[in-house]
Amino acid sequence: MQNDVTPQEAREQLAAAEAATDRRAGDRRVHALATAGFGLVIGAYLAVSRLVEDTSAETLVVVCYVLLLLGLAGWQTREAKTWPRRARRTSYVGLGVTVVLFLGAVIAFNVVDAQQEVPLLVLAGLVVAGPMLVAAALIERGERGERGERGERGERGERR
Repeated sequence: MQNDVTPQEAREQLAAAEAATDRRAGDRRVHALATAGFGLVIGAYLAVSRLVEDTSAETLVVVCYVLLLLGLAGWQTREAKTWPRRARRTSYVGLGVTVVLFLGAVIAFNVVDAQQEVPLLVLAGLVVAGPMLVAAALIERGERGERGERGERGERGERR
């Protein structure tokens, strides 16, 4: 069987494959940063909105919250060309858990209906952001062997 690929074509194919790997790593980083950003914005909104409740700053906080979310979504869409394997599902699961925790915290704060202390609000914001921060770490790390690091797996995928 004769190989129809010239050395020049082989170099070009190798360069294209390396460029695709670099692009996927960049997209993975964008999705991880965006997922972490969404979690932090949602958690911060929980804490800040409770602090400014029934004040003139309440509307400004909501406007900033919406603008931050829209800006983050726009940046993610503009910068990432692909969705790395399982990144979308991981991000959506993190978002779902974050939303459930957010709603639980809002309900709990409304039932207690007492003056919430800043440390408690910061803790609640971090707990709410936590699932998306974990999702971001999982997205950034990627799947085993997916990044193509040498020495971790052999040619057939077995552990070394």
